[in-house]
Amino acid sequence: MSEAMALRHRPPQTPLQRRLTELRQEVHALTMELLEAGDATDLLGGVNELQSTIAAFHYLQAALSHQAEKRICYDHEERGVHIDYPATGAASSVALARRQAPQGFMAKLAGYRILFEDTPNLAGTYATGALDEDRIDIVLTELGRVKAAQRQDFDVFYGENPDLFTNKGPGKVRETVREFTLPLMDDDEAVKLQDAADKQYVRFYRDGASIRFSGSLPSVLGVALREHLRHESFQAKQQGDPRTRAQIEASALVGNLVAGQHRKLPLRLNLSLIMTDRSLFMGKKQPAYLEGYGYISSQVARELVAGSFDGVGTDIRKLREGEYQDYLENLETVTEMVRLYTAPGGSELVAMDSKARLFPPKLKRFIRVRDRNCRTPFCDGMATEADHIVQHHLGGATDADNSAGRCPICNKAKEKWGWNEYVGLAHPQTMVIENAGMRFVSQAPPVSGYVQAVFPELKVRHGWWRAVQERLNDAA
Repeated sequence: MSEAMALRHRPPQTPLQRRLTELRQEVHALTMELLEAGDATDLLGGVNELQSTIAAFHYLQAALSHQAEKRICYDHEERGVHIDYPATGAASSVALARRQAPQGFMAKLAGYRILFEDTPNLAGTYATGALDEDRIDIVLTELGRVKAAQRQDFDVFYGENPDLFTNKGPGKVRETVREFTLPLMDDDEAVKLQDAADKQYVRFYRDGASIRFSGSLPSVLGVALREHLRHESFQAKQQGDPRTRAQIEASALVGNLVAGQHRKLPLRLNLSLIMTDRSLFMGKKQPAYLEGYGYISSQVARELVAGSFDGVGTDIRKLREGEYQDYLENLETVTEMVRLYTAPGGSELVAMDSKARLFPPKLKRFIRVRDRNCRTPFCDGMATEADHIVQHHLGGATDADNSAGRCPICNKAKEKWGWNEYVGLAHPQTMVIENAGMRFVSQAPPVSGYVQAVFPELKVRHGWWRAVQERLNDAA
């Protein structure tokens, strides 16, 4: 069929289609002007604005999809078909309209029901384009694990703290919501850990001249193994090993499992577990943070501190029921507790200073524990490097206030000409990033609670506190 014939047989455009066509043409013309005459700042600003617009349009897609599902359900109910599941075909229809495969769209529609029926504040933010589709899907997936009333409680809290997800990558967004949901399903998470131990496995596959393998371990053991291999590769590279870290880690794994160098993981291995004293000793349900993994329930954390859980011979479900009263006699590791203190009335960690050019090992460890992930906004990379916010050669101090955990990529990227960073506040530790006309604020995550607590003394608006607030507003 010729193009002219195809145009004649095309269904007439709706008012929305005609208007969107006009908008696309207008935006395309403006973008062409930027491409021809804009400098780097203009071009990056255009990328930023288009990203917000795309997110806002995804909100409209979500609203249309949610209503389409409801209309399909009403239609099936009126016809008396698909009584057991009136939403039959809704997910596939939405996927087809979005020109995507249908896998996962049932979960997406379930998330939209949460968005429009339980979380109006979250929906309002999505509508402005401040949160993109990926982050919204993560939030809705995590909220889908709890009851509707609890989701509504979270939305009220979010309405009171609209910056909860600002400048956070997908991983940090997930951890923020999990810190809220985990106390509501504490026991379930402990049972899931035991179930994961019951189902751990390893499988091998022939692949030409190689053997590939995959497996599954409980989260605690998986983190322990990964941290051990990472430690081995870092140490080997520092000693001049020419191999890649991946090659070194493969050799270390084979050395442990095949050559029998260690019957178990070495005792020098450290796992960083951050939890409040009330959760550890008083049975409170504030989640704990397992470095390298994320939030875990307080019950799982207490059992991890009490003894080494390896899924063999010790069943967490029975430990909670009191059937293993003598399990402390069978500990396989020694638990060392190090206390980290927060500022009075707050929830951010505070630490030592140093006049050295390089960060001392203990301070580097503190920075990694405090920041958890790379501090560059939207980046979820591991904080493997301690970075001066204001570079040392520009007079930046080697201390906790002027430090940020960074991944290798972001640590190098900040050296770009025109990329400027400075410390906005010491408590809570806040850095400001300026690049190509854009400004972002990155705050160290609170060690407990969802947001940084306000100092009780700061509730009185002294003159110096108003100056601090003005600095924060300027930084934002």
